[in-house]
Amino acid sequence: MKKTALSISLFLLFAFASLTGQGATMNFGGIELTLEQAIDYVLQNNLTLKSAKYDVVMSDTEVARAEKKYAPLLSLDSQYTNTSPLQNIQNFARTKTQENLDVTLSVQKLFSTGTMVSAGVRENWFKLEVAPGGFFTPDPPLHRPSLFVTFQQELLKNSFGYNDRRQLEIAENAYKRQRAATIDLLSGLVVQALVDYWTVTIETSALENAKTEADMTRTVRNIIARNIRIGLAENFDLNQYNSLLANAEAKVAATEQNLKVAVRKLLRTVNMPADTQVEGITNLIDTLPDLNAEEALQAAFEKRVDYKNAKLELESLEMQSELAANNALPSITANASLTTQGQNTQLLPALQNSGSLDFPVWVVGLKMSYPLWDKEVKATQRNAEFNVTKAKIRMEELTQEIRDDVLNKMENVRLTHEVLMRTRESKEQAELYYNRLMARVRQGRFNSVNVKTSLDNLVANRQRELEALVQFNVSILQFDLAKNEIFERYNVDVEKYLAQVK
Repeated sequence: MKKTALSISLFLLFAFASLTGQGATMNFGGIELTLEQAIDYVLQNNLTLKSAKYDVVMSDTEVARAEKKYAPLLSLDSQYTNTSPLQNIQNFARTKTQENLDVTLSVQKLFSTGTMVSAGVRENWFKLEVAPGGFFTPDPPLHRPSLFVTFQQELLKNSFGYNDRRQLEIAENAYKRQRAATIDLLSGLVVQALVDYWTVTIETSALENAKTEADMTRTVRNIIARNIRIGLAENFDLNQYNSLLANAEAKVAATEQNLKVAVRKLLRTVNMPADTQVEGITNLIDTLPDLNAEEALQAAFEKRVDYKNAKLELESLEMQSELAANNALPSITANASLTTQGQNTQLLPALQNSGSLDFPVWVVGLKMSYPLWDKEVKATQRNAEFNVTKAKIRMEELTQEIRDDVLNKMENVRLTHEVLMRTRESKEQAELYYNRLMARVRQGRFNSVNVKTSLDNLVANRQRELEALVQFNVSILQFDLAKNEIFERYNVDVEKYLAQVK
């Protein structure tokens, strides 16, 4: 009897030793990774993130589209015309053919002030051929080049490029929101990877406990079977432990499947082969951190992605409302152009002629347009104002949600720590009860029911302590996530990961 009790004690000591030690690494496929290295591996290899990083790179498309209008535009236009007029009474000159080559090379540029400037050179070559017997002798082929520069400025509707600059700022805000959302995804992946790993830890412990329970139940059943043979136990005691052993073995099978599911989920998160062996345990803290509600709320409103994105969205909607108001104004456009002309039978002298400003052509104009009774403009302006009002309401609602979320997560940290302390105390009491019971067993006072009950209680309390410890650490992660401080906790340089996509 004493030998049996001693074997039970040694077995329990070995089975539960892994629950009290907390290593500093994760072990994937025999590779030891520190917590920081494991996080780096997740952010480097997670498939969701790999795809999301391309979205970040592509999210500046609207900015590029908005900036496109400021890019210089080079244009080349050429046209050759050859005309053979009808030979009738109206063709007094008896023109046989007319040849005309018109080539224009220009550069156009829109500036952020809304000023459109275009400048270029135009070459017009003209040749007239007259049939014999015509009334006049045509001039030789002539080059008629001209240099021109044109200015155009919107004065009211898009006053000095105001609307264009606002459109660019709206596009930049959209880019910032997309980028921030991907960074938020990064922090979520860090939390998910750690929670998945701790889930594997819990399921591993649950499997060990289930096996321990099954082994100990089998040991007690064998003791009862032996006692029946020598007349110290009843058959119904054996029937009871046969039932308990069947249930314990079924529990082992169920926990083995739960562990497989947890491991597969973790390996999918870190993008490792499905047959990778996962071992070890991360650092799990049991100390309650300093909690300050005012500081936590301030950090959340400064760092949370949803709040910053909501502010950017409100800013964009306010700019869209300004654009809608401007679009309801009349369009007044001022324009001015200067053209200098030249003419010669040779191209180079003709160009020099046009550059001398001897034959300038000045054009100055003003154009105004305003649609009358345009209901769409009024509806757009109204909708833009309502969208701003709705965004402000959403901001107020989000402010309350964030406040409640941060306070709830902070209170949950305190609660889970209190639960951890209580479960630890319960485990210690269960250990004392079991150890004292086993001391009686060593003295020859053996009661199978009491041993089984104390064993079940000890196993359950050890498991609950580990689960409470993990839940406490998860609550800290959730609190950091509520403040968007995950990267600060683990010293993650997020820009390094976003810069990997070229």
